[in-house]
Amino acid sequence: MTNELSRRRFLATMGATLPAITLPGFVTAAGATPDSAKTLILIELAGGNDGLNTVVPLTDAAYHGLRPTIGITEGLNLDRDTALHPAMRGMAGLWEAGDMQIVEGVGYPDPNRSHFRSIEIWNVGRGAQTKDRTGWISHAFEKGAPTGTDADGLVLGGQSGPLRGQGRFSVIEDEETFLETLRSLESMPHAIRPQTTSALDHVLGAYEAAEITGGAIAARLERGAARSFDFPETLLGEQLHSVARLMDAGAEVPVYKVQLHGFDTHDNQPDAHTFLLEELSDAVAAFAKAAREMGRWNDVAVVTYSEFGRTARENGSAGTDHGTAAPVFVSGGAVAGGFGGARVDLTRLKDDDLVHTTDYRALYDGLLGGLWNIDASTFQGHGRLKLFA
Repeated sequence: MTNELSRRRFLATMGATLPAITLPGFVTAAGATPDSAKTLILIELAGGNDGLNTVVPLTDAAYHGLRPTIGITEGLNLDRDTALHPAMRGMAGLWEAGDMQIVEGVGYPDPNRSHFRSIEIWNVGRGAQTKDRTGWISHAFEKGAPTGTDADGLVLGGQSGPLRGQGRFSVIEDEETFLETLRSLESMPHAIRPQTTSALDHVLGAYEAAEITGGAIAARLERGAARSFDFPETLLGEQLHSVARLMDAGAEVPVYKVQLHGFDTHDNQPDAHTFLLEELSDAVAAFAKAAREMGRWNDVAVVTYSEFGRTARENGSAGTDHGTAAPVFVSGGAVAGGFGGARVDLTRLKDDDLVHTTDYRALYDGLLGGLWNIDASTFQGHGRLKLFA
């Protein structure tokens, strides 16, 4: 493999956020002591998850009127009036154990129904009119990131999104490719730095910094526990398995981001949605089991999010179209189980769609405050959800 190909592969593996990485942070991370063991795992449900057929208002006549064909009539009961989709048995177990909060009606004012624009808004956390591109995690960590970590965050699925911007964030394809790429760098000569400060100098600094932190994480993986975890052989299962392996090996990373895509269910939704929710539920349940085995379940919060929900009314193709509000799942041993936020009123639609009841920034504020005691002024005025017991 040529040096040029090795460097190109390294940059592809470590992701497009490299120019934002700074050398000093990676150097000091290796020998410092973490101030927090809390870990946030973000699961992006890409495409726009249909919240009404995920957390189902079984006894609501308006629901069945809006969805005469694709409406769900039996599910996994959460209370007298509400059920989870029947494919979500794994996450139903977390609910029964009191380890999951379902935050209802999550969205934002003036909702945007473009996939690309709406996920940008969710990623940034600054409202529908923002032109900012920096992720909300990156913004928050500017005010007080957990210290003594190997990286501020790792992305194992999809784009960097909430982790985009200044900070020690990297995108890795998968554990095997990550380790193989780092091994290939050991005998590769380093580029010569220019003598003057320049954009190239910054990129080279980012490259070298990522190599340092990558080496630290790789060393942990290669000497870490050989514990065997049972995860489903699905895309999301593999991503969460990698997160579990990294945690078990002692990698100090406060935020991981993964992705499950395919939720843009414009037609033939029932079968596709069942498959997707089963994959989500089984993978999250497997991660919860692994985290318990590691003794880390009380230290983690597993959070789902999607760029928007779906329309309240089914369309003519046994599906739903781009909508607005949807529920968010927050799971973990220290999570305050039950319902959070407020349920949407299906008799009071706006433009024939759901009106959000819970601002997504209240969710972000609750996560930052509950996990790391970060007071994010960006989210003030939108409330703070109580997510942890």
